[in-house]
Amino acid sequence: MAGERFSKLTVRAAFSWDIVGRGRQTDRVDILLAGQWHSYYRGGGPNEFVVPDPGTGGPDPRDFVLRTVNNLLVLVRRTIAQRNLSYTVSAPRDMGDDTSHNGQSDPGYGFPTQNQPWPIVEFDIEANVYDPTYDLDFADTSSLGGVTAWVGWAKPLVQKTVAPVVVTMTVVPATSYGSPTGSITLLANSVQSAGFTYQWDDQAGLGLPYRPNLIGPRTYGCLVVASTGASTYVSPYVGSDPRLEVVAQTTDTTITLVITGGVPPYSVLWADGSTSVARVGLAPAIYRGVVTDSRGATVDVVADLTRAPYHWSRNAVTLALDAGAAYRNDPTTKPNLSFLCDVWVEPDYLSGTFVQAGTTLEQPADREGRTTFDVQALLDAYLRAHVPAPGATTPERAESLFKRFYLVHREQFGTPPVAGAARTLDYRYVVQGGLGFYEAAARTWFSTYQPNYLPFLTWEPKVKAVLDDQPEYLYHLVLGSPPDFQVWLKVGFTDAPTQTVALWQPVVGAHSAEVYCLPVGFRALSLGLLGTTLDSVAWWEVWVADATNTTRLSETRRFERVRRRYPHRRYFLFQNSLGGMATYAALGEAQLDAEVTGEEAARALAPGYDPSLGDVQVQARQLRPVLKVAAGVRTTTQLRASQDLLLSRRVLLLSGARWAPGFLKAKTVTLLDEGKLVQVQEFEFIQPTESLYTPDLQQ
Repeated sequence: MAGERFSKLTVRAAFSWDIVGRGRQTDRVDILLAGQWHSYYRGGGPNEFVVPDPGTGGPDPRDFVLRTVNNLLVLVRRTIAQRNLSYTVSAPRDMGDDTSHNGQSDPGYGFPTQNQPWPIVEFDIEANVYDPTYDLDFADTSSLGGVTAWVGWAKPLVQKTVAPVVVTMTVVPATSYGSPTGSITLLANSVQSAGFTYQWDDQAGLGLPYRPNLIGPRTYGCLVVASTGASTYVSPYVGSDPRLEVVAQTTDTTITLVITGGVPPYSVLWADGSTSVARVGLAPAIYRGVVTDSRGATVDVVADLTRAPYHWSRNAVTLALDAGAAYRNDPTTKPNLSFLCDVWVEPDYLSGTFVQAGTTLEQPADREGRTTFDVQALLDAYLRAHVPAPGATTPERAESLFKRFYLVHREQFGTPPVAGAARTLDYRYVVQGGLGFYEAAARTWFSTYQPNYLPFLTWEPKVKAVLDDQPEYLYHLVLGSPPDFQVWLKVGFTDAPTQTVALWQPVVGAHSAEVYCLPVGFRALSLGLLGTTLDSVAWWEVWVADATNTTRLSETRRFERVRRRYPHRRYFLFQNSLGGMATYAALGEAQLDAEVTGEEAARALAPGYDPSLGDVQVQARQLRPVLKVAAGVRTTTQLRASQDLLLSRRVLLLSGARWAPGFLKAKTVTLLDEGKLVQVQEFEFIQPTESLYTPDLQQ
C-alpha cells in the first residue's frame, strides 16, 4: 500500500515566564480528539495544567517551557485513556531557540531582556487507526494582548487521515493451460473515496476493474489508486489446469506416448487414423498425431523414426523452430515473437526422473519467424568418460557415456509477451563424443557410414597387433533391431582349426543408443586356455550379432598376437573422439623427469642462529613428474590413428593394478616423417603435481 496515513498533530510552545507567568495569556488551549473538542485551562485544580512557580530570580526559560508542556500532556493523556481512544502522545522535545524576532525585545512587555531568543518545545499526537473521525486539530484561545506573533502556542502540522484502499479479488481460473478463459474482478473500497483508477502492469484492461479472456497460469499485477491519493498493488493469480505434456518414447520401430498433466481421460488421434498410445512394428517414417484431454487442451506429437536416435554431445544438437506461413503472411498476428526452449535430462539412466539442464533458453524469431537452438553445451555437461577396471573380464553398460533427454519448446508473443502452449519432442539420446568439423556438417556418419559399416566406437586400425598383457576394449553402440545381442569370438591357432564361440551371456532388452564396453584383450578373454598350448593362439576376432550369429550388428575387429617381449612396455588408455576407450602401447624406452617448483625466503641471521638451518628457509615445494615416452616402431596407420590420443581430454597410464591419471603436453608431435624408413613417435605425459612423495604401495 502507499499514500495512506494516520492523522497527526504537532503542537509548538514558545514563551517564557516573563510573558506567561505574569498574566493569563495561556489560560486555555483546545484540542480536537475523535470529533470532540477538549479545553484545557491553566490553574491549580485537578483538571487544570499548572504553570510552574518561578521561585527566586525566575526559572530557567527552557526548563519553564518543558515543565509547562509536560503538565498539559498529563491532562491530554488522561482524556485519551478515559475515552478509550487510539492515539499516541509523544514526549515533549526541545527544538532549540526561536530567532525569528531577530533578538528584539517584545514591544508589549519589554522581554526577553538582553536580546535573548525564545525557547521552543514541540510534541505530537498521532492516531493509530485509519479513521477520518480521528482527525486532529488545535486552537489557542489565549489573549496575548500586545505580545508579537512568535510568542505562544502554534500548530505547525495538522495532518488529516488518508484511509487505505482495500481490494477484494474474484478470480476465475482458465480451463486449459495457456487458454484465454480466465477472468479477474477487482472491488476497491476506501472510507474516504468512491472513485478509483486501475493501472494494469500489462497496459491492458482499459483502466477497468474487470479483465476477461485471460491466459492462465499467470499473475496479473494492478495498481489501484483512490481519489485521495492512497493506493495499493494487487497481484491476482489466474490458475489453470496442469499443462498437458506428451513425451514420445521411441525405438526404431515403436512409439509409446507418456501423457501427463491436463485433465484425464485423454484421447489420441494419429494422422494415419490410429488411436493407440503404444504403437509397434512401425516402418521408418515421420508420425504425427494429436493428444486431447477432457477439457479440450491439445498437444501435437511428432515422432521421427527416420533419423538416428542419438546425438553426439560434442557436435551441435539443434532444434529448428518455425512460426509457420501464417506468421510470414502477417507478422502482426504474433507481435514480439520469440521462442522458448527447456532441456530436460535424466541423470540416472532409466530412473524416469528428469531434471532441467540450465535455465529456459529464449531466442527471438527472425524476419521469417524462425530460429534454431543449439543445446549441445547443456547436454555435454552431464556426460563423462567411462573408465573400465584394468582387470575387467565381462561387458558392462557404459552409462556415463550417454543420457536420455527431451526438449520442451513454445512460442512467446504479445504486448507484453506471453508464453503459449508447450510442445514436447520425443526422448532422444546424447552420446559423449563427436565428429570432425567437415564430417559433422556432411553427416555421412549417419546417412551411410554407420548403417553400412556398423562400427565400434573407435578409430583404431581394423587389424591391431597386441601383447598378452595389453588391455583392449571395444565400445558397442546399440542400433536397430533386435534389441538383444550376443558378442562372438573367433580364434585362430598355429596348430589347430579356428574356433567360433559365443562370449559371455547374451545381452537382453538393450535399448537403441545404449553403449556397452566389451573387454577383448588376450587375458580378459582367457585365450591362454584355448588351443593345445599357451602359445598356440595366433589371432582372434570379435563382433556383435544376434543370438544365432546370422544378423551382424557390428563390424569385425581382428587382434594379432605379438609374441616378442618388450621390457619397457607401457599402456595408455585414452578416450577417443567417439567416446570409447582405446589403448596405446608405448614399447620404447622412457625418461622420467621432475619439474620442481617452490618458494624460498632468506633467513634472518640473528646472533646465536642455528648454522645447520642455513641461510634460506624453504616455504613450499611441488614436484610434477613428466614421463617422456618413446612409443617404439609405429606403422603409418598407427601414427595417423594416434591423433585421437593427442586430442583426448582423458588419458590414463596403467600402473600396476590401477590407472594413473595425467595428460599429454600440448606440443608438436610427429605423425609422419617420410625421410625415415622406421617411423617412431614421442610425446610427454604430465602426471599430477605432488607435494609429498609416496612410493607405489600396490602389492
